[in-house]
Amino acid sequence: MATTTDFPIPADLEGFWQWDQLHCPRPTTVLEYELLLASTGWGFSKAMAELGSGIKAVAKPINGYNYLGGVPLDLGDEDPQARAERYRRNVDALLQVFGKRWENEWLPKVIDTVSRRVRQDYGAMSDAELLRTWDEMYEEVRDRWYIHGLLLYGFFAAGQFADLYKQVTGADDEKLGYEALQGFETMATRSARDLWTLSRDVRANPELRGIFEGSNPEDIMAQLESSQAAGALLREFDAYLDEFGWRADSPYELTHPAWREDPRIAINAIQGYLAIEDDHSPDSQLQSSIKRREELLANARAKIGNDSAKLQQFNSTYDSIRCFTPMVEDHNHWIDQMGDISMRYPALELGRRCVARGTLDSAENIFHLERADIVEAMNGVDKKDLAAGRKANQERYARVVPPPFIGPPPPPSDDPVVDVIVRFFGLPVEPNADPRVINGVAASPGTVTARAKVVRSLSEASKLQAGDVLVCEMTLPPWTPLFSTASAVVADTGGILSHCAIVARENRIPCVVGTMRGTSLIKDGQTITVDGSRGIVRIES
Repeated sequence: MATTTDFPIPADLEGFWQWDQLHCPRPTTVLEYELLLASTGWGFSKAMAELGSGIKAVAKPINGYNYLGGVPLDLGDEDPQARAERYRRNVDALLQVFGKRWENEWLPKVIDTVSRRVRQDYGAMSDAELLRTWDEMYEEVRDRWYIHGLLLYGFFAAGQFADLYKQVTGADDEKLGYEALQGFETMATRSARDLWTLSRDVRANPELRGIFEGSNPEDIMAQLESSQAAGALLREFDAYLDEFGWRADSPYELTHPAWREDPRIAINAIQGYLAIEDDHSPDSQLQSSIKRREELLANARAKIGNDSAKLQQFNSTYDSIRCFTPMVEDHNHWIDQMGDISMRYPALELGRRCVARGTLDSAENIFHLERADIVEAMNGVDKKDLAAGRKANQERYARVVPPPFIGPPPPPSDDPVVDVIVRFFGLPVEPNADPRVINGVAASPGTVTARAKVVRSLSEASKLQAGDVLVCEMTLPPWTPLFSTASAVVADTGGILSHCAIVARENRIPCVVGTMRGTSLIKDGQTITVDGSRGIVRIES
């Protein structure tokens, strides 16, 4: 953990702040913060305010790391109790139409704008057109994060259903209710299926299989391009990247190339699939998840029996949020991943034009300028020193591990968004007295003992072999193919509703999240036991 000398805390900082390691494990640039993180806080706050929440969400950069906090609103003369009642009514009304609005209104709108933006030719635009388009896209980002703010209430509804499932079945495991919401076709299942199909093509061709099994991911593309046997595969792979390649490690890191630019991570995923037999395909895992969902729903309805009122409540609650898993995976694809990375390309074009004007040293340094700085640089104002200083500052703090929390914990709140944050990020766990035992949050049931591989970014994913335990800081949708390779997952961050927990349950593998120190204590090659039912990881050797 950082000290106040290597991670200075602003003297005027008040309240409670949590490091968003789940989405931002590394410090961000000033442009990434302004375009994406500040837009996230703006969009969430707009959605919450419209519904009547008494708090707003704030994303705050502290030494480049993103911290999240909830700031109380000034309600003026409004009666807090009346406001709270209005908030509850508005949330209840939203949840009754949540699925329909997502499928018929919000998702089509996002798909339309994002699909158009990633395929625009920014190099062909005049300076005036580029700057105008840049401003339009910034407003679209804010609008997408407003939609995302409304989607937070879907996570709340999923938690309500999980609680109801426990109540009607008498079970003591809230994971069962979440499993009953899984087993649906999503962008993640489509992406995994297409990668799997490519891996079967490679596996069936001895020459292609030899290239993939005998080479590092960074060397494979060059070998494929010189192989006569790879023509059809390369065309299929290019089509895959055109649809699913607009993603990077983190949704907020515009400095990192997408898979479309650097396909090594997708190549690595194909390598991982090669070692997996046909009966463990993504489709077989999906069918297993569907079967599990139907079993859990049937069990709940059998427990309810002839109580028609309770059965109606159960079915209506389920119907209102059965879109939860598709919503989670598809919003991640279109908003968090593709929507955010779309801002990379006009930014780089602006960077190239600033280099031509002599106001920047490299196009990539555009990410160390704020929007106002970029306009000045385009008008001939030298920003080389400003960008270089900010870049050096970011690199300095990248060597520091920031504190997970700053400030005293807030009082309990019944705000639905606070409930979502707790279930999504998890609460801090007490360290185990045994140094070989790591406590965390039980995210997906089962127990596995296997070799551990610590993967801090997708560039390291090639060292994960079939049957290994994936030990990571966090996972996001681009990590999903690794869940087919791993026998279990251990993550530093996250709660019961984190991406890591959801995908582990979908793949029916044990998972412990929120360990806070798993990547620090576990070393590559160690044998560990992951108990996803109790939230415990034991280092065996």
